[in-house]
Amino acid sequence: MTTEERRRRRFSASFRKEQVKLIESGKATIIELSRLYEVRPDNVRKWVKRFGTKKLPEIIIITNSSEIDRLKDLEKENLNLKQIIGEQQVKLIHLEQLTTLAKEQLGDGFEKK
Repeated sequence: MTTEERRRRRFSASFRKEQVKLIESGKATIIELSRLYEVRPDNVRKWVKRFGTKKLPEIIIITNSSEIDRLKDLEKENLNLKQIIGEQQVKLIHLEQLTTLAKEQLGDGFEKK
């Protein structure tokens, strides 16, 4: 298909809505549809923004390898912090249960002792 032919093409609203439903259901990606119909990915994103029910995730633009490394480091740090928070939450629940048990066995004034 020539560039001129691509410029003259128009997709109906119903066609674009169908494609957006495919994207939102996970049956297709923006890149796959852009390649299939020879449309720029930005145009397909506009379809999703206009006809979609879900918000598009932010696009991450990586310009060099150091940014890739930084992104991986941030993802590892994020995962590590989530794990630490989970462990702290378990400890907190355990301490609350111990406090409740101690109140039952020693009475309400045990904290003062």
